[in-house]
Amino acid sequence: MSLTLQTPVTTVQGFEVSDAYGRVSVLDNYQGTQIQGTVDFYVSEQAYLDGASALQFNGLYTQSLEPYDRNVMTTDVLDLAHDNLIAGLAQQNIVAVKNL
Repeated sequence: MSLTLQTPVTTVQGFEVSDAYGRVSVLDNYQGTQIQGTVDFYVSEQAYLDGASALQFNGLYTQSLEPYDRNVMTTDVLDLAHDNLIAGLAQQNIVAVKNL
């Protein structure tokens, strides 16, 4: 599972990326009451696989911290983190889609 940006973004180096590839990591706290997601973007999936450094953006918030109830919500926190990050990016006028 990954994210792909559908909105062009400009890196801190000044070049525009129109379809950056994003890898999501997630952590649920020990109480099971919140999840924290982070997405790192790369020029492409191949760049990620080749070990390239993640892209850096000025002012683009790439983390989410959302309430979570382990007792009633899904246990697939990675899927939830993808959805939370998509929503957070949308609030910044950035469109991202989840790739299954």
